[in-house]
Amino acid sequence: MTARHRQSFSTSALSSVKNTVERLVAFLFVKRKPSIRSVTGVTDGKSRFRYGKLRMMKRAAKRPKKPPYKVQVLDRAINMLEFIGRQGSGEAALPELSAAMKLHKTTTHRIAHVLESRGLLRRGLDSNRYRLGLHLYDLGCQALDHVNIRDEARPLMMRVAYEVGETVHLALLDRAEVLYIERVEAQRSLTMGSKLGARNPAYCTALGKAILARTRNTITNVLTLKRELERVRDRGYAIDDEEIEEGIRCIAAPILSASDRAVAAVSVSGPSSRITPERYQLIGKTMMKAAQELSTRMGHQVIDSEPPRRKKR
Repeated sequence: MTARHRQSFSTSALSSVKNTVERLVAFLFVKRKPSIRSVTGVTDGKSRFRYGKLRMMKRAAKRPKKPPYKVQVLDRAINMLEFIGRQGSGEAALPELSAAMKLHKTTTHRIAHVLESRGLLRRGLDSNRYRLGLHLYDLGCQALDHVNIRDEARPLMMRVAYEVGETVHLALLDRAEVLYIERVEAQRSLTMGSKLGARNPAYCTALGKAILARTRNTITNVLTLKRELERVRDRGYAIDDEEIEEGIRCIAAPILSASDRAVAAVSVSGPSSRITPERYQLIGKTMMKAAQELSTRMGHQVIDSEPPRRKKR
C-alpha cells in the first residue's frame, strides 16, 4: 500500500469515527420525543418491540390517597357518645348501642365500661341505660374557657374582607352600645375607618341590631325597632342603611354561644355606593356563613343552616 493510499484510508476512517461520535452525542444529549419507530420495528407489516433497544415505559399510576389516620376503638367510643347524645331521652340501653354501632354486645359492653369508669358515661340507679357523663360537661367548660373570640374570628374576618372587598368589624354588646374589639381593613383606597374600643348606639348599628335580635328578654317600647328586629331574626342578618353615618352602610350577623345566646356580631362596612341594595342578600349570606363558623368554634351547635322563620300571625 502506497503512502497516498494509506493517507486516503486514514482520512476515511477518521471521518467515519467522527460521524459515529456525533450521532452518539446527539442520541445521548439531545432531547427528543420518543416515536413509535424508535421502539418498534416493522416486519411483514406487523409491529413488534425491539427489546434490545429502547423500551416504552408506562407511567406509574398515581397511588390513591391514604385515608386519615384512624384508631378504630377510639372512633367507636366517640360514635357511641354521639349516638347517646342524639337520643331524645338522652339515654340508651346496651342492645340499642350494640345495634347502632353494629358491634357484638361484648365489645359494646367493654367500650361502655371504660367510658363509664372515666366519667364520660353513667348509668341510672334504677336502670342499666347509659347516659352522657358529667365529665363531658367539665371538659366542655374547660375548652370554652380557653376560647379567645378575637383569635378565632380574625382568620374568618380576613377571608370575608377579601371576598367582599370591604372593612370587617367584630363587636360586643355592652349595655345599650356596641364595643368594637377587632377590625380587618380591605385593600381599597377608600375604606370605612373605626377605632378599636370605640362605641356606637346598638339600636342604629347593624352590629347592635344583629345581637339584639337574638337576645331574649329584650325590652323595647319603640315599635319601629321591634319590627326591625323581627325582620333581622327572619333573614338572619341586620342592615345599617346609613343610620349611624351618612354614606356608610353595614351588614352584620350574630355570633352565638353554646347556650344559643348572642355574644357578639361580625359585620362588613363600606360606602353606600359599593354596598348597594342589590348586594344585600349576597353579602348577608357571606356574613351568616362566617358568623355560623365562628359560632361553631365558640361551642354553638348549628341545627339548621337557615335562619328560623317566625310564624305569621
